[in-house]
Amino acid sequence: MHQCRKRILLLSVGYGKGHQSAALAIKEYYMNLGWDACVADVCELAQPRLFRLTQCFYDFCVRKAPWLWGVTYSLTDTADWSRLVRSFVLRRVVKCLQEMLHVYQPDVVVCTYPLFAYMLDYLRERGASVPPYAVLVTDALEISRPWMRSRSPLVMVPDEESCRMVRERYGFLPVDVVTTGFPVRSTFTPCADRQSPGVDGFKVVYGAYRQTVGVLDDIRALMLTFPQLRMSVIAGDRAAMLRKYFCAYCAEGRLDIIESTNSMHRLLAESHFYIGKAGAATMFECYTANVPVLVNFTLPGQERGNLDLLLMDGAGCHVESTSHLLTVIEALLHDDAAGWHRLCESMSRASRSGGQERVAAAVMKKFDK
Repeated sequence: MHQCRKRILLLSVGYGKGHQSAALAIKEYYMNLGWDACVADVCELAQPRLFRLTQCFYDFCVRKAPWLWGVTYSLTDTADWSRLVRSFVLRRVVKCLQEMLHVYQPDVVVCTYPLFAYMLDYLRERGASVPPYAVLVTDALEISRPWMRSRSPLVMVPDEESCRMVRERYGFLPVDVVTTGFPVRSTFTPCADRQSPGVDGFKVVYGAYRQTVGVLDDIRALMLTFPQLRMSVIAGDRAAMLRKYFCAYCAEGRLDIIESTNSMHRLLAESHFYIGKAGAATMFECYTANVPVLVNFTLPGQERGNLDLLLMDGAGCHVESTSHLLTVIEALLHDDAAGWHRLCESMSRASRSGGQERVAAAVMKKFDK
């Protein structure tokens, strides 16, 4: 079948935000180049009930039992994913992927979740027609084995430190691992006219990922300590409860509590800090928008590496409690917000934006696409 435009298939999954955000940013960039681009989650398409069950488990770990995610992460780190894709549980998913390749006929495939690279390995072993494919790692520094053990000829990582780490740990040749940065959509840009924050007025985006008691403590303390603070809280399924609990602040217009948002770029452009967990997508979106990050929660495993990179760049802080959060913000606002300006300058100097362009360049160079 003749194709007028080249096609790229981006295989992602809905656990957390990072995998999907990276895929959507790459899709946007390729479409601007004139390609046809498609983002697909074949796990959800082929096994919707199983996918929802595993997604609920992930959400439960994030909100209620981070230690359980640590155990799960350790188990998946040592598992043989090449055998996993041959299992009965994933048979329908592999078949769905094969059908998608036949119907869509992509020129190249990029996997923002490692499981799909093993499926492509398996299909190629069985003689199926499989286009060139690459893996894009969506976390920094702490990169688990499954990302590195498929037969993908190209692995892209978000930073040079991660690149050095995987070469030392996994013995890859330099041509196999390329530093591209994390892909972020073009809507995320620094605010040109943002004023310096001060105790008399500043804005915060708060990701409510901590356990409920911690979230309540943080919001209450911030609103009481900084009377001129305006805050947007991304609360998920706890939004209604938080609105009821903080109805007075919401009525004053100081506190906006939402379940989720498609306008994170706008919220960050209007804000001086992001407070939340060290998820890769949000962290790199903050880099691109030049908004310092105050990390108050990390999932055991991959997110620790994201935090380490942030601290290494001097682009944010790790806060260990509500009282520590207040102390850190007060210090950053002191002396005409000199500390905040230092974080912004460090974040800008790190030059972590532009990942989508470098991903496309790496793919085109490797596969001549």
